[in-house]
Amino acid sequence: MRLPALIVGACLSAAGCGTEIPLQPVNHSPVALSLSAFPTTIGPGDSAIVICTATDADGDTIVFDWSSDCRLIKQGQYRDQFTLYNQRNTLVVYAGSCAKSPLDTGWVSCSAYDGRGGGDRAGTVRIFIQQ
Repeated sequence: MRLPALIVGACLSAAGCGTEIPLQPVNHSPVALSLSAFPTTIGPGDSAIVICTATDADGDTIVFDWSSDCRLIKQGQYRDQFTLYNQRNTLVVYAGSCAKSPLDTGWVSCSAYDGRGGGDRAGTVRIFIQQ
């Protein structure tokens, strides 16, 4: 008389044991498309607008971080603040106090973030400052 075979199995993974592990959604980082300034030359009392354009495949809200040195003053900055965080995609800048005469070059950089760990750097744009 033969006895039925007894199969003893080992659970090697949580998924194989009947315990479901929820899948984490995949986040796509935003993609910075362009960074531009208009005008590209300013003088004392003048301003320029800088525009950073980005898209997000997941439809996440994108926020922008703006950086520059003291040659350009960023609208909304506090004192000599180097970076403004979680801003909109446009920034107004003015000639700053450390711009040297008769002509100096300021710079502004922009990065785009989706608030879910994804980000992309748009690059740097230069603005000429005439004294």
